[in-house]
Amino acid sequence: MSDDDDDDPQKKTREALWQRVAVGAFSGILWLVSILPTWLAYAIGDTLAVLWFLWWSLQDRRGRRTSGYWRNCRIAFRQGAPLGPVRPKRHLWKWSRHITWLAIDFCRQGRINATNVRAHCDLTEYPLVEAAFRENKGLIFATGHIGVWDVSGWAAGLLGLPLISVFRPSPLPALNRLIERLRTGSGQSVIARKNVLRALLRALGDKKAVGILADGGGKHSAVEAPFLGTSSRTVASPALLHLATGAPIAVVAVLRTGRMRYRLRVFDVIRDAGTGDREADMLAITSRINRGLGQGIVEAPEQWFWQSRRFRHRPAGEVPGPDGLPPLA
Repeated sequence: MSDDDDDDPQKKTREALWQRVAVGAFSGILWLVSILPTWLAYAIGDTLAVLWFLWWSLQDRRGRRTSGYWRNCRIAFRQGAPLGPVRPKRHLWKWSRHITWLAIDFCRQGRINATNVRAHCDLTEYPLVEAAFRENKGLIFATGHIGVWDVSGWAAGLLGLPLISVFRPSPLPALNRLIERLRTGSGQSVIARKNVLRALLRALGDKKAVGILADGGGKHSAVEAPFLGTSSRTVASPALLHLATGAPIAVVAVLRTGRMRYRLRVFDVIRDAGTGDREADMLAITSRINRGLGQGIVEAPEQWFWQSRRFRHRPAGEVPGPDGLPPLA
């Protein structure tokens, strides 16, 4: 979204007054949470987590729907899967708290600046990212809804990486402007995900870094690759960009270790993965990305979007097992 949008009278007429009032109130809440003492801000998150916990305690506990917490847990926690057959104790509560703490993290990430970023974030593995970026081919960050992805983009901007992140816009232009302003305050840029591939190719051609949430996939996704032990339709953009530009792929996540305390994890750096067999290369690269992101979920099993539709779209002709679940890959 360009700055010229604010000067476009036609744009303004499409925004109802209630939208501006609602976004203004939301902005006020963000500011209030940002100035609260850390313990109080996260205590509010704990209180809100009770509601999330109660909702999912009652919703589809047998996991018979095509998505949702219980369905995804049935698929991911079973014999032969990377997470094993046993769901961790208090997993639902820890995940509920993670979801509400994400909102608190987003409100308070502006308190992280260039002078204290290393106090908030353990960057022990950051040299792996620096080395990949110094190859001067651009850099593709493949991350996911694992840990605290908004903080990862914020920290990258503070560290001087020319990062362009892909985001899903809301239907409210005023809300888009607010979120864009909050996400770009540290130096990163953001771009809406619709028809975005050409812009990302251009950014990599300029030797910049691009960030993609790569743990999703829908019915139109081009690749079916194992994720948490189950074949799943998967976002192919990182593989496409790598094969087109030669830019390395850093499979990363920023995991929460406490209140406003985080740790950068670099699970894999994919270089020179093209062999000339495009279909095989797409599958191999995407499988490596899924494996790396899955490792992040193994390390912090409560810090993923367990309510997502990750396993909803199944490969054509797939036969469920006797338990009604997709077979293990």
